Amino acid sequence: MDLKQRVLDLVENAPQMNKAAFYSDPIVESMVEELQSRWEKAGYQGEPIDYATPEELEKLYELAKYYASLPPWKAYRIFKERVEGRTTRKN
Repeated sequence: MDLKQRVLDLVENAPQMNKAAFYSDPIVESMVEELQSRWEKAGYQGEPIDYATPEELEKLYELAKYYASLPPWKAYRIFKERVEGRTTRKN
């Protein structure tokens, strides 16, 4: 199984709160934004993750493994703190 598929499997099979924590990670957010930009420039061919470099895939895999391994209560706490931090900064 290639690294791209391992990342997708880890994220898709993680509990909902773990997914939320993964996608709210500032590094992941930045990478997803960049990948979506490349995907758009390529005419929306394939999926955004298809445009990741080997280094980006490695980083996404490391983060996916970390977030997938967290107990859901801890993932929820991380996600909640990030969301609350964003609303606090906006006010």
